[in-house]
Amino acid sequence: MVNVVFSSPEDYKEIKNMKIVDMHLHSNISDGLNTAEEMIEKARKLNIGISITDHNEMDATIKACKSMWAIPGIELTSAEAIDFLFYFYRPNDLEDFYHKYIKHKHRKERGFDLRRLHIRTEELLEYVRQYNCLVILPHPFTMRPKNSYKYMKKKPNMLKYVDGIEAINSVMNMNSNKNATEWAKKLDKCAVGGSDAHMQKFIGRAVTASYAETVEEFLDNIRKKKNFVVGRSLPMFERIQARTYIFTRNLKW
Repeated sequence: MVNVVFSSPEDYKEIKNMKIVDMHLHSNISDGLNTAEEMIEKARKLNIGISITDHNEMDATIKACKSMWAIPGIELTSAEAIDFLFYFYRPNDLEDFYHKYIKHKHRKERGFDLRRLHIRTEELLEYVRQYNCLVILPHPFTMRPKNSYKYMKKKPNMLKYVDGIEAINSVMNMNSNKNATEWAKKLDKCAVGGSDAHMQKFIGRAVTASYAETVEEFLDNIRKKKNFVVGRSLPMFERIQARTYIFTRNLKW
């Protein structure tokens, strides 16, 4: 099992000389507050890599890959409202995948926007299997209908197409993150961590770290469980602030 440490990444000295990456961020291209440029600037100040995983959008992550050490990533939501983080080894693969399968498949919703696509879970996982891509279930113990733990309990055959679990997500509470870590361990899956920052100031609160020089080596190390996941939940006030922002940003009328 990968090393999962509930600590501030800044305080955990064991990862100091590793490549450190916040693998779950959102810009204003989807439901984040800040621009891609602002997210990139913050990551540079922190001296970490990033993956801007906007909901069903790729422009910000492609921009990051051209500007700094970044993993081309995207968060996609199936028609059943199940979220997936897809991390591609090359930006060109993400672009090809997006234009072939995702573009023009966005579902318009009223009320609260779940960011769903007109693509069923099985289809989405089938499409991405054509690419060299790391498939992760983010925040698996979030509220319904996006609780992927309960979904996968009903459809365990789908788990064979999932590489790993997001063990630490800063927007989730400690209990949810501990449950995610235990689930990854039980499944013998790899694990990653990310802040799920929708605001620039929360970048780097949870990270994934490994000895790696390239994106390919970094993602391969995650597959081999040769990485650390380090982070903690946001303090209650900041977590409420983050969740309130996310909620209001996704209200559609």
